Amino acid sequence: MPRVIIAEGCREVDFDGVRHYARGGQKGYMQGGSFDMSPAAARQAVKIGGAIASEAGTTSRSIGWRCPECQFGSFVKTCSRCGAECERE
Repeated sequence: MPRVIIAEGCREVDFDGVRHYARGGQKGYMQGGSFDMSPAAARQAVKIGGAIASEAGTTSRSIGWRCPECQFGSFVKTCSRCGAECERE
């Protein structure tokens, strides 16, 4: 089942007569915005402005760059904050 992000604070949405409830938050209450739904409902959600959430997970620090000037992390060699040349982490 794809995970779809519709809007922050959205707690429920209906597609084809089926009500989908937002995933529960870490604090025990529904924060809204993220839904698990069928592929057909996910396609409809994307048509109204939703987006399929990435399931790639987190990335490794070893593939990133760190700016020695401002300590900003990046995936490109030139820092987008200050313009300095970044170093491999």
